[in-house]
Amino acid sequence: MGSVDVRALGQDVHSRAEMKLLSLSSCFPSDSDPNRGVFVAQRLAALNELIPLEVVHPFGRFPLIRGKGVRPAKAEETVMGLDVHHRGFTYLPGLMKHLDGRFYAAGIKGWLGRYFDEHGKPDLLDFHFAWPDGVAGSILAKRFGIPFSITLRGTLNSRIKNPKMRKQITRALHDADCIISVSEPMAEIAADLGAKAEKITVIPNGVNTELFSPIDKGYAREQLSMSPDMRYVVLVANMRPNKGLGELTRATAKLPDDVAVVVVGEDGDDGSYRKSLIATARQGGFESRLIFAGPQPHNRVPLFVNAADVSVLASHVEGCPNVVIEALACGKCVVATRVGEVPNLITPDVNGLIVPPGDSNALADGINAALDKTWDAEAIRQSPAVRSWQKVAQDVAGVFQGLNVAGVK
Repeated sequence: MGSVDVRALGQDVHSRAEMKLLSLSSCFPSDSDPNRGVFVAQRLAALNELIPLEVVHPFGRFPLIRGKGVRPAKAEETVMGLDVHHRGFTYLPGLMKHLDGRFYAAGIKGWLGRYFDEHGKPDLLDFHFAWPDGVAGSILAKRFGIPFSITLRGTLNSRIKNPKMRKQITRALHDADCIISVSEPMAEIAADLGAKAEKITVIPNGVNTELFSPIDKGYAREQLSMSPDMRYVVLVANMRPNKGLGELTRATAKLPDDVAVVVVGEDGDDGSYRKSLIATARQGGFESRLIFAGPQPHNRVPLFVNAADVSVLASHVEGCPNVVIEALACGKCVVATRVGEVPNLITPDVNGLIVPPGDSNALADGINAALDKTWDAEAIRQSPAVRSWQKVAQDVAGVFQGLNVAGVK
């Protein structure tokens, strides 16, 4: 398993193909939640330049609780040049989660039937995430007689720990006509679950190299009202325990007094987790050096990355973490935990350092070592991991067009 060789497929992926896709992802930006699933939208926007596609964004809703979850304000909208259809499906928050894939399929089946009657069937249904999307995809593809693909992303590791979810994911991977994994470890998991190796292609995520590029550190700090005299460590992540924020908070206590940690991202709950981290910092006497910047528009994140001396990924589990690639594209060294695709993104002492997950002491040591080292920003920018979404889209198009040429039905 490795990155696809598009040339071997004999396809011209630089012109729009004579096939069409319908891409489905429950994690996707909307007017109500513009930062959700940006990495999915970026890949699809680039792919749309090569293969015509539209997007369906199924989102969970629970009618008995008004306002439960973030619902798109519009049923149809344009996101990054993509025609997007937001369609809700009923789910039970916190209950019977092993049924989410079936609820998803049942919730949009009728709408899909009407869509196909009006627009015709696509050549491929392109599902993002194994759960619940891939499981729903297996059901829907069989119902409508359309080939389907699954892109494996970072949630796979946690979902297969649930026996009922694992069984359904295993079946979906078996049924899929092709599987794209954003990391080698997840490709290996898919193979261990019984997916045929010849169906699996590893294509890591890309980066918007126009948005994420070097900016003068002083200018970035001025724009963000950050001190020119401090050294800054920046982590971009939603505030959830599995993002390693507990370890990062404890590591902050072991950093020099002129080093502050800035966390960019929204609360993963009602704010209680963030408040607990602040309480820990207050008790340790370093509250002023742990800064929560809150959620930021995607186009503002590069300012925070460029204002940093060191970028950090502290997660316990990931697929192919975009924040690492985005930092590298800005010429910033990254201290990252050994999760997902990280070992293939980071070359120690060249563009960053790798530390074990869940270890605050190792994380602090890694950050201190990175702060003390002189890094070559241009060499970091030239890291092999820094690939444009256009290049990623060419690889994905090669896989999909290969299926089309083979007449997969």
